[in-house]
Amino acid sequence: MIIAHLSDLHIRETGKPFASGNVDCTARAAQAFERVANMTPRPDMMVVTGDLADSGQIGEYQLLKELTEGLPFPVHLALGNHDIRENFLAVFPEKKGPGGFVQFCVEHDKLRVIGLDTLVEGEGLGRLCSERLSYLRDCLQERPNTSTLILLHHPPFAFGGGIYDAVRLIDGARELGEIITANKQVVRLLCGHHHRAIDCLWNGTLASVAPSVVSSCHLQLGDVRVFKNINEPPAFKLHVLVPESGFVSHNVFVEDFGPAYENIPDPNYQALASMRKQTALAASR
Repeated sequence: MIIAHLSDLHIRETGKPFASGNVDCTARAAQAFERVANMTPRPDMMVVTGDLADSGQIGEYQLLKELTEGLPFPVHLALGNHDIRENFLAVFPEKKGPGGFVQFCVEHDKLRVIGLDTLVEGEGLGRLCSERLSYLRDCLQERPNTSTLILLHHPPFAFGGGIYDAVRLIDGARELGEIITANKQVVRLLCGHHHRAIDCLWNGTLASVAPSVVSSCHLQLGDVRVFKNINEPPAFKLHVLVPESGFVSHNVFVEDFGPAYENIPDPNYQALASMRKQTALAASR
């Protein structure tokens, strides 16, 4: 099982000015989708943890639909603070879940994927109300022994970044933590929002924040009061289910930095003989 975890596409309508930093977000999102589709081995699914659109306009979601329709694997979408629920559902009506929220629970072989809607329209922070939390509890109770991933845009933990922490998941975070603690089948919380790769062991489960495939936030800790971007390479996460290890997560850059080349050590490397023996054994398996 291989899961491509993308986030924060910020797709903009054709002809509109580029986003902050003069970034063509739509072109970068398309490049990321192409990168994932051409991977070998190909991922079994793609999940996108919010900020699908930059301004939540219907035209932006129409572009998203065009970009995702031809992908050779299932794509699961969660909403972020830049999204507008009504406009998203106008283009993706099949994504409407209980209570009108964009929430879902899907089965993939022996893995379940639950998507949560943390959007508070008009706000940067996230919320899980009692109705949304009840949906999660019900889904988890259905299959308590099946490994489960939970998707949500807003990370539920603080990382020490001032204004960034002020716009995380606020309302419902404590209750979510209690649910996670009580449900050991939850093996990952997959988040977005911060435009950086961040990981936190939270209530016994790894909360994994994907970087953005279009722009990176500058790493700032302490009393941060201004959002800043930095020209780091766009990236995404790849979560690979390894039988003896469980899910193993990797950061993958969208851009091509040239072909891979063999790592040939210096002849004086003390473990050269051991390395040759081990690589020969690996090749024979």
